Amino acid sequence: MLFRVLLASLVVLTAWPALARAQAVPFDDPYAVPRAPRAPTLPELTHSEMEATLETTAGAINLGGIGGLKHAYIQRLAVEVPIGFRRWYVGAAYEVAGGYNDTGFAVVGGNLALDGRTVWATTTGMAFGGGMSLMFPTASYDPNGPASQVALAAATLRPWDVSYFVPDSFGVRPYVDVRALDGPFVIQFRQGLDLTVSSLLLSDRRLYATAGVYLGWQMGRRVSTGLEVFEAYAIDLPGVEDGNRESLIVSPSVRLALPWVQPAISAFTNLGPPISAPWVQRETSVFETPGKTGTVWGFRFAFTVVYDPTSVVMVKGR
Repeated sequence: MLFRVLLASLVVLTAWPALARAQAVPFDDPYAVPRAPRAPTLPELTHSEMEATLETTAGAINLGGIGGLKHAYIQRLAVEVPIGFRRWYVGAAYEVAGGYNDTGFAVVGGNLALDGRTVWATTTGMAFGGGMSLMFPTASYDPNGPASQVALAAATLRPWDVSYFVPDSFGVRPYVDVRALDGPFVIQFRQGLDLTVSSLLLSDRRLYATAGVYLGWQMGRRVSTGLEVFEAYAIDLPGVEDGNRESLIVSPSVRLALPWVQPAISAFTNLGPPISAPWVQRETSVFETPGKTGTVWGFRFAFTVVYDPTSVVMVKGR
């Protein structure tokens, strides 16, 4: 499987002789950690600034047959703040989806996620960590109504964020992070689980495995380019055939790093079938026949604002 190959590449890079010679030094000075080419979607693991990211996803879904071509939009707002010398981070994220259903254009709010993570890093650029997000049931709509079509479209474009659009559900999202640097190159990996439980019926639960890999290259002081690959796999999902359990998205990207803002643009498409979601009434939905031939494509625009209080104080002091 693709992610096993990528994970093996990560292990090889981790054990690279060049890194072995620069033996990992416990990071007594957290601000000595090298800056990495940051991914558009995965977090920068050791950033020192407070960050707020507004990310827009716009894409098309072509499932063929009666489904035809559908368009969807997702707006994501995320905030993350470092505490404890960049060893601990807290944050929050929220997503809103928009698109056309049987009754016209509709907007569906997602679940609210509160996040905490920790990281251990070295002056060689290695970083290991993990964390957990708690999901709260702020997504409330009729799972058998037209709004479910918009929610499914959003989950299809961002399958690693499927838990944001499961209605009336609490969720937990534990994950682990690994990153390795070698000069201008970086490889970063995140593996997690998404478990949601309905607030209306405890026996109604869903379990996904998610993974993301970023391969990046710092082209210059301000510009980096790379490739992200995301996978969502339905482990425990009612009524889903084995051939439709996995969704894979690939996304090349370019990011510009300026002192206060870091805009990024990426394109994406799927490899394999689109995601399967259990809250859609298949008998009446336009997503009645997802199949293995559906295609997904689109663009993501991320606009990250960074704020470093230390830098501001230093500037004012001058």
